Amino acid sequence: MIDYIGLTGLILTVGGSFYFLFFSKASSKPQIEFKEKPRLEEKKEAPVVEKKVEKPQKTWTQRLSEGLSKTRSEVWGKVTGLLGKSNLTEEEFEQIEEILYSSDLAPAMISELLERLEKEYKKEEEDKDYLALIKDFLAEKMEAAQHKTPQDLYEFKGDHTGTKVIMIVGVNGAGKTTTIGKLATKLKSQGAKVVVGACDTFRAAAVEQLEVWCQRAGVDIVKAAEGANPSGVAYETVEKAVNDKADYCIIDTAGRLHTAANLMEELAKTKRVMSKVLPEAPHEVLLVVDAITGQNALRQAQEFHKTLDLTGLIFTKCDGSSKAGSAVSIVNALSVPVTYIGVGENVEDLNQFELNAYLDALLGLNAAAHG
Repeated sequence: MIDYIGLTGLILTVGGSFYFLFFSKASSKPQIEFKEKPRLEEKKEAPVVEKKVEKPQKTWTQRLSEGLSKTRSEVWGKVTGLLGKSNLTEEEFEQIEEILYSSDLAPAMISELLERLEKEYKKEEEDKDYLALIKDFLAEKMEAAQHKTPQDLYEFKGDHTGTKVIMIVGVNGAGKTTTIGKLATKLKSQGAKVVVGACDTFRAAAVEQLEVWCQRAGVDIVKAAEGANPSGVAYETVEKAVNDKADYCIIDTAGRLHTAANLMEELAKTKRVMSKVLPEAPHEVLLVVDAITGQNALRQAQEFHKTLDLTGLIFTKCDGSSKAGSAVSIVNALSVPVTYIGVGENVEDLNQFELNAYLDALLGLNAAAHG
């Protein structure tokens, strides 16, 4: 109780707040004053800024390994898994044979490989290295042809030594147009002058797609009205490339079935016409092969080779197939090298084919394959 200037009052404390209750001596009615306990200011936390963590770019070895993972797991992983057992039965050896057929190796090649694997299995040695045996076998079937590829197909040295004409062929849907776009982009990025000929005059969509690729890459394209003579477009393209002192001239062609004799002859005509501008043209005739095609890819390659005398192969869509064995079969049968391999949709997913790196990724013999 307090007395102040004629007032009498009480001080009450409730829940941390002070209440002053005043009333005059002359009056019984209290007068109430309320005071809040001063609050401490809340500290505002600084906003959290998330840092963007850029994913490191994958190396070509990593992309190749990931692209071939399906073949690795569905074929070679199963084969070596069975061979790791003790006392394999005849039925299990037959199972290995069936798995090898699913890889689309040629039948004669499968028989030879099985014979070597069985011989190795029967040895009394421990820690048999079946993957090394398989790698040596596949390399043996491909290495002679792989030495035939000229380096200027991959690298532009910077000096103009003439126009190199590259003719790209293949069946519908193999990925020719996309492959040409990637190839033109790669060569242009090395400083080369590139001219592309859109000779698939039967499909407007193909010309439009190729034009988009060329615009992105900053390379010239020669095209004609829909339905124009493909040979005429090829002639004009080579002529422009030579006159402009282009380093590379890449010719796209219409996709066709290898069984259509008249269309295959049209390709042969296109090839002959180019030599009228440049006698040695085309310097390269590359067949684009969809890896998913499997055993039929060998028959395709044989027919194209018979008509055009192929100088190389480009394998695409290897990331979507377990049938990468067809590459070994074609190279061995035709003695024609694989020049490029594709394992995805991006420009960097198409790269020079290197036999040792390919076999290591196919069989899981490098560190990246196990990661």
